[in-house]
Amino acid sequence: MTAEPATEGSSRSPGPAGVDYRSRMPTRTRRTMGHLAFAGSLLLAALSTAPTAGQTPIPDQSGEGQAAPVDRPMARSKYAPDPSTLPELRMIGTLAPSPPPGTMIEGEPVTAWNDDGPTILVFWSPFVGGRTAEHLAQTADVGLQLASVDTISIASGPRPRIETVLDTLPGRTASKPRTVHDDTGAWKRTILDATGQTRLPAVVALDADGRVIFHGPMDTSTMALANVASGKWSADAYRDNVLEYFARQNASTALAEVNGRVRRGTATPADAIAVADELIALDPRNGSRQIAKFDILITSAADPEAGYAYGREIAARFPDNYLILNDLAWHTVNLPDVGERDLDFAMEMSRRANDLQGYMDDSTLDTLARVWWMRGDAAEAIRWQRRAVARALDTWHGDATRANLDAYTGGYVQPGQLPPPYRSDRRP
Repeated sequence: MTAEPATEGSSRSPGPAGVDYRSRMPTRTRRTMGHLAFAGSLLLAALSTAPTAGQTPIPDQSGEGQAAPVDRPMARSKYAPDPSTLPELRMIGTLAPSPPPGTMIEGEPVTAWNDDGPTILVFWSPFVGGRTAEHLAQTADVGLQLASVDTISIASGPRPRIETVLDTLPGRTASKPRTVHDDTGAWKRTILDATGQTRLPAVVALDADGRVIFHGPMDTSTMALANVASGKWSADAYRDNVLEYFARQNASTALAEVNGRVRRGTATPADAIAVADELIALDPRNGSRQIAKFDILITSAADPEAGYAYGREIAARFPDNYLILNDLAWHTVNLPDVGERDLDFAMEMSRRANDLQGYMDDSTLDTLARVWWMRGDAAEAIRWQRRAVARALDTWHGDATRANLDAYTGGYVQPGQLPPPYRSDRRP
């Protein structure tokens, strides 16, 4: 069975495990950075972090450095949205207004932005709980240890409550960050509201010229701030990352739409292949685009010779990506509209995927069992399916793997025939 056809080098994102082919539509792998301590990650980044490169991260985790710019044709394609429509890019590259008035609670008054390096502004309120106190303690620590970075906290709310938070920051000898009491709301109006942020605590980062280079919720900005503090942040690269991220979503929608029109008879398979080819050229490392073209060739285009030849090209491009190899096998034996199933091709791809996983992954074992089933060998199919079930978790994915075993042993479907579609009641 399949998981999402991930791009080369991406982490595995378990996909639907049922036999319902409609649940096999690829979704974007979500790459997570982990919850690192803010100060620790900043200091580490200042010493050793390399620029981020490769596939587009989630926008607010993006951290591409100031190395040679990465070519991102998808970010400049027709599928990329207008930057002015994206909240993530609001004010990016724009000069921030001068420091507005406010009452200093801790540290020297803020009269000008730092021109020796970045400025990191942390907006917060004592009425917002969570990790705010931890963030403030770490913000102060960064400001002390990185001389080029100016860290300022901007607090809204009653001064006594603000001071209570600052007086009880975690740590043995916690330092208080330089703190402005935004008693008139001027900081919020002129800076935070200008970025469109409404969630606290929030951060806004400025470069040495006073331009906004990043903003986002504090809880999801760890890696971005690490790169800002270490001098490895580029607002232009960030803008491209964000545009590419949303362009990929739009491109996926466009491909799904043209395939839908093919099914309705208002477009031809050639139209769908043309869109797939366009997206592959824009996004060559995205294996899901290539799998989509493979699917068209072996189904609606009814061109198995070209389809399986193209499948081997995909396998040659991604020889170590078990997700893509597994998808090539699974789609061959599971899509209902395949006119000619090349079961030798499916077996080869499935075995290669399982070799990479050491025959220990339930999804690739599930696919191998399906290949044997479609070859008419019920005994081998059941043997491998039992191994898949033994490794399947107690989730809706696992329910589908167990349903496949029931289909092979229940006598209501014959070897060589597709089992009926299944959808777990636990599937969200």
